[in-house]
Order: sequence, then structure tokens, then C-alpha cells
Amino acid sequence: MSDAGSPPLLDASSLIEAFKLFNQTSQELTEAYGALQQEVQRLSAELAEANVRLRAELQAKEQMRERLALLLEMLPGAVLVVDHAALIVEMNPEAIRLLGADLRGSDWQALQPRPMSGSGNEWLLLRGPSRDQSVQVTLAVNALPGEGGQVILLQDVTAARAREEAAQRRERLAAMGETMAGLAHQLRTPLATALLSVSHLQFERGPEHFARQQQRALERLHHLDATIDAMLRFLRGAEQESGSVALIEILQALQREWEAQFRQKNVTLEIGDARDDWFLTGTLAAWVSVLANVLHNALLFSNAGQSVSIRLEEVTQGTLRLSIRDFGPGIAEADQEKIFIPFYTTRRDGTGLGLAITRNFVVAMGGSMELEKVSPGTCLVLLLPLWQVAQPLPSGSMSQE
Repeated sequence: MSDAGSPPLLDASSLIEAFKLFNQTSQELTEAYGALQQEVQRLSAELAEANVRLRAELQAKEQMRERLALLLEMLPGAVLVVDHAALIVEMNPEAIRLLGADLRGSDWQALQPRPMSGSGNEWLLLRGPSRDQSVQVTLAVNALPGEGGQVILLQDVTAARAREEAAQRRERLAAMGETMAGLAHQLRTPLATALLSVSHLQFERGPEHFARQQQRALERLHHLDATIDAMLRFLRGAEQESGSVALIEILQALQREWEAQFRQKNVTLEIGDARDDWFLTGTLAAWVSVLANVLHNALLFSNAGQSVSIRLEEVTQGTLRLSIRDFGPGIAEADQEKIFIPFYTTRRDGTGLGLAITRNFVVAMGGSMELEKVSPGTCLVLLLPLWQVAQPLPSGSMSQE
């Protein structure tokens, strides 16, 4: 028996059980430690692999950055990077060459870009230290995500437009040369008639005969003058007009100028309504002159009791459809493809330049002019861009254009 107050003695079975529990716990700890070591090794391997991958990605990004920098240097187009305050923070060498100076830190809006009328996305930029030079460019603006800045791409089209104008001028001169013989005949006929009328001016035959021959000579000389004027206008070509004019003013001027002539022939002139906010690029005189060419033909081929109509419709946002139709005999199938060819005419006293001049002007204003097949009569359709107030270029964090 044990003494009173001393701890109880464990028997052999209890000790064996305790050692067994100790061994089991030790085994579990050893296994857990081994698993932990394996997990550490696995994580270390994954970390090493991730580091290798990140280094490869960083190296690839650095190579991409170098390639992009080289590409930016070699781009034929000008590239500007502006921040949220529209200050130029980067520009490539082509941009420096195009704008005439390194403008980093300058306000992009200070270049005073303004849109070219009737030319889509083409703009006019002031360049040089004193901003006394201009260059015509195409412009694209793209927003930088998350930074509030923009990338602006510029392409110099000044020389291209000059070449296009030179090519058009050569085409007009070629057309002039091809038809010179026929044109000489057109000039010779009214000149010979005028000379004949002048040679018969004899006051001794009475004032009535004198006045009649004088009037005939004046008519032929006026016709000769109009022919020469049409030739010169065609050779000069259609230049880009500036400014704007309300379509209502154009129609009112046409009404005033042609109403008496239509009434004299007993032909009705019907002009559709135009909205107050419809404006065209150009001047009143220019538009009245080119549309008068179409009205003159429509009246010429209309018979008494018929009508000539001018219809207006905004077919898309910013695009106007203007059609002029008569109900005369129409244009022969064989002639429909030739009516816009300079100097082509089926009339003895015609120059063949009216529609050519009109179409050149409409195209220069950014529009188009086509013949629409109708029966009876003739219908010419003009698609014209409506003039709009120039909007400032986007800056800051505005959305992509």
C-alpha cells in the first residue's frame, strides 16, 4: 500500500498505454511536418516558376515597349499624346516635323485646328513658331483608358490634295484639247452671225431695220460672251468655298430670278419648303449660279402647261437631298452617260459646260450629283452636306472619336 498523500503509482498497463499514445502523437507530428515540408517545397517551386514567368513577361513587355517606341519613331504619321488638360506630353519626330516645332508641354488647342468644309475628317492646322503657316491633315482622336488623356493621329494630306487638284486640272485641259475643234466652231458661229449683223447696220434703211440688226448682233455677242465665260469657269475649276448661306435664301433668289421666265413660257416652277436651320457651305451667288444651270435646262425642255419642281429632303443626319425634275421629253438612253462630260451637248447653241460646272462645284462642296431615271421627264439629284457650326476638338477625358 502507498503512503497517505503520495501520488498513485501507475501500473504497467497504464504506462504501456501512455507510451503508445506518445508514439502515435509523435508519428502524427512527424507526418504533419513531412507534409508541411512537401507543401513548402511545392510553394517554393510554384514561386520560382512564377518568378521565371514574371521575368519573362517583364522582358517581353520591355521588348514590346522598345518595339513600340521604335515603331512610333518610324511611323509616317504624326502621333501626339495629350493629358487630361489637353497639354501635349509626347510627340513623335513626324509630329515635330509636321507642326514645325517640339510642342511638348504646349496646349493642343492652341494649334487652332478647324474643320475643312465638306471634307469629312480633314482639318486645317496652324504650324510654325508664329503659327503663320497652315497644313491640311486627317485627324483621329482616341481616348486613353483610365488616364483621361488622348492619342491624336495626324496625317498630312496637303500634298495629296494638291496632286488631286493638279490631276483634275490636267483632266480639264485634256478635255479642252480634245474638244477644241468643236468649241472653235461654237465660237465661230455666233461671232460670224454678229459680224454679219454688224455689217448690215445701215441707218439709211430706216431706224427699225437698224434697231433689229443691232439687237441681233447684241444677242450673238452676249451668247459669245456667255460661252467664253463658261469655258473660263470650267478651266478654273470649282474651288472650295468658305462661309455658309441659308438654303431658304438660295431658293428665294432662284424664285426671283427665274419666275418671270417660267411665267413667260407658261411653265410652273414649284419649289419645296426649306427649314430655317438648313445651311450650305459657300456663297449665295455661287449656289444660285450653279443651280441656275439645271433650271435653265429644265425650262428649255419643258412645254407650256408643264411644271418644274425642286424637292428637298434630309435623308440622313446632315445630308440633304435636292432634286430638280421636269416633265419634258427626257434624255435619250444613249446620252444619259454623257450629260456630265464637258463640252458634250445635243443643242446647236449649247456649250455642254453647264452641268459639268454644276457637278464640279457640288463635288467640291463635298456632295454628289447624279441623274435619276424617271418617266416622263428628267430628274437630277444632288446630295449635299449641310453646313454645321465647327465644334471644338475633344480634349481631356472625353470619349473616343
